[in-house]
Amino acid sequence: MKPELMERLSSAADFQALTRLVLALCEPYGPVHSFRLIHNRGAGRVACFIELESAKQQPVLARALGSSAVNGAVCLDIPVRRDFGGTARILPLVPPPAAKAASHVAP
Repeated sequence: MKPELMERLSSAADFQALTRLVLALCEPYGPVHSFRLIHNRGAGRVACFIELESAKQQPVLARALGSSAVNGAVCLDIPVRRDFGGTARILPLVPPPAAKAASHVAP
C-alpha cells in the first residue's frame, strides 16, 4: 500500500472511522459490492477486503491504492494503533432460550 495511504488509514481510531476512510478511497471506482474488515489485535493490524460491483475496476483500484488482489478482491493490510477500537465489549456466546429448554428435556 502507498505510504501516504497507510499513514492516513493507520490514524483511524475505530472501525467506523476506518470504514469511512476506505469507502471514500473506493468511491471514484464505483459502488462497493462487498467489504470486510478483520482485526488482528495481537498483530495490531486490520485486513480489509474490497470487491467492487465492476470487476474491471478491481485492478484499477488495487493499482491506485498500491495494493494487491486476493481471489479478485482488493486486499489492504493496515497497521492500527494499539488502542484501535477503544474498549470493545466482549459478549459471551449463550444459546438461545429455546435451545436451552430443549437441552434440559429428557428423551
